[in-house]
Amino acid sequence: MKQEKTADSFLQIRNVVREYILPRKQLFTSANRFRALDGVSLTVNSGESFGIVGESGCGKSTLARTVMALETPQSGEVCFQGQILHLLKAEELRRARSGFQMIFQDPYGSLDPRQSVGQIVSEPLQLLGKLTPSRRQEQVADALENVGLSPNDAAKFPHEFSGGQRQRIA
Repeated sequence: MKQEKTADSFLQIRNVVREYILPRKQLFTSANRFRALDGVSLTVNSGESFGIVGESGCGKSTLARTVMALETPQSGEVCFQGQILHLLKAEELRRARSGFQMIFQDPYGSLDPRQSVGQIVSEPLQLLGKLTPSRRQEQVADALENVGLSPNDAAKFPHEFSGGQRQRIA
């Protein structure tokens, strides 16, 4: 399939459908399908933020995983900065994902309790592999200050912070 550029929106989700096959209840019955996303469409322009809110089981996590290209939709497409994500090669997808940030209501579950905040914040910088260790430390200190925390907080662990502080760390 050919990769095509799309409109100038930052994130565009068009008619996304994602289904799961449910376990069979009996051996000789056909498998049931559960449609978690049914024709979801939305556009986020550059500079905008958006949140996903809904009841338990309504497809929020499925949509998030699909937007992150951790799951491929059965139909429809997710375009990030003009590129259709599920058509990207692994390296292109890795670069595209570096522009994503998802912050959960209580991000404690996304913060590894065995790692210090400094390790957590520096991990994406390590993955990019372009900074020396001392420059990474400087970037971590700057990032913590930018969200109202002290550079000394880099040595602390997630459980030592309030929920609001953990959101800022995430």
